[in-house]
Amino acid sequence: MAEAQKLSSEDLARLRAKLKSEANKAAAESVGAPEGSADNPDGKESTDEKKSSKFIHVEIDADKMSATVCLNVPNEDENYTVPEVIGALRSNRVVLGIKTDVIMDIINSGRYDEDVVVAEGKAEVPGEEGYFEWLVNMEKKESPDIREDGTVDYTSMNRLINVDEGDRIAIYHPATQGQKGFDVCGMEKMPRIVKEQPRLRGKYIAYDEETMVYTTTLAGKISRNDNNIEILSVHEINDNLDATYGNVEFYGDIVINGNVDTGATIRAGRNVTVNGVVAGGKVFAGGDVVLSKGAQAKSKISARGDIFAEFIEYATIDSHGDIHANYIMNSEVNSNKKVLVDGRKATVIGGYTHGLMGIELRESGNYTEPRTELHAGFTQEDYEEYDILLKKEESINKEITDIVAEMSELLREARDKGATQTSKDRIYELNVKKDAAYASIDDIANEKKAIVAKMAKGTNAYIEVSGNVHRNTRIFIDSAKLAIERDESCVRFVNKNNEIVRRQAHLDGKED
Repeated sequence: MAEAQKLSSEDLARLRAKLKSEANKAAAESVGAPEGSADNPDGKESTDEKKSSKFIHVEIDADKMSATVCLNVPNEDENYTVPEVIGALRSNRVVLGIKTDVIMDIINSGRYDEDVVVAEGKAEVPGEEGYFEWLVNMEKKESPDIREDGTVDYTSMNRLINVDEGDRIAIYHPATQGQKGFDVCGMEKMPRIVKEQPRLRGKYIAYDEETMVYTTTLAGKISRNDNNIEILSVHEINDNLDATYGNVEFYGDIVINGNVDTGATIRAGRNVTVNGVVAGGKVFAGGDVVLSKGAQAKSKISARGDIFAEFIEYATIDSHGDIHANYIMNSEVNSNKKVLVDGRKATVIGGYTHGLMGIELRESGNYTEPRTELHAGFTQEDYEEYDILLKKEESINKEITDIVAEMSELLREARDKGATQTSKDRIYELNVKKDAAYASIDDIANEKKAIVAKMAKGTNAYIEVSGNVHRNTRIFIDSAKLAIERDESCVRFVNKNNEIVRRQAHLDGKED
């Protein structure tokens, strides 16, 4: 072994001081507190060993769809790391949607003491119900268009929607299921399950499975009730009708692109549209009647639905539904619902106008004071018809009583003395009469029921004039009467205790 080099006294002193310092340092670390040493005789911590100032604050949004971090400013010799930040997030149960690139940017750009979103969840994507893209508008129009000059465009109420064979009417778009999402804490967010629509049904429609397109197989008028498609043939005439044309009868809809003159009669199972003037002609419809110009010259119009006319002059109009007109002059008008006189003129001049449920107009009569009768509610004919039915019912019931009494007597005699051929024939004859009488009683009951229902509709009948009620107007509500002796305005007439009282117009349903 080589001989060790001999140390000088100065080298030995320096070595002893270093060993002592290392020993003191080791002792301090073993007890967890600094101890005094030759270099640090007071035992205070060295400025070279400052406590770390790094701190990661994690905040999770209330809906758990995002999380933010805020990094404290570190010491000059300290740095954050991406794993360090991710660890802090995971410690706070943030496990999904963590944006590593954002965390790296925070660290690299020194974005301290700033709340930064570093994790985001994914919202669920809602699905879309299956739906039909309608290529034909089958919605019903509820009211007519008013032109700029104030007149009413009743052609806009034409409810006929015509299709040709092979027309595309709808495209079906299948349901699209949604996509699930998640929050930053790992919980799944499930969308609502959406459903397909039931197929369209109809006798004259076809469906292509590949293109999901519905087409028609018949030309005619189309209508829709939910998923039921109905196509009816439409009879269209592009000419004026008069006596030489003869009667026009059709079970579906009829469209006349011309006038209906004296001698012409139209009968339709459904709707009638006349794009001209009804001048002395007759129109009967099982549905609505739309007169784009109006009726005049002793025309007769009858409909089980509504009637729309630009004007009514010297005509007879009867409707089970509402009657709409711009003005009415010297006509007999009757509605089982309401008469609504609207448009620029909105006037009734002369004649008799009846609306079972009510009449609404702006002007009644004019300065020449023609006798103008406005009647709402029940008519005298309603009461008379009901009285006739009661008397008829009483008579038939008496007849039934007499028939039953005679049959009982014949049957008693047959039991006691034996039945003869004559008595058998008479009993058979009485049975036939009895059955016919009971059938008549049933018919009367139905007629009475219809009248009662009609009267119920007219219980709250009214007449409302938003403008002027001119002198010589006669107001009738049920059996109550009122003669207008001087001009009035903005009045709503109602029947109270069989007496007509006045109220301010437009105060529907308010009692005195």
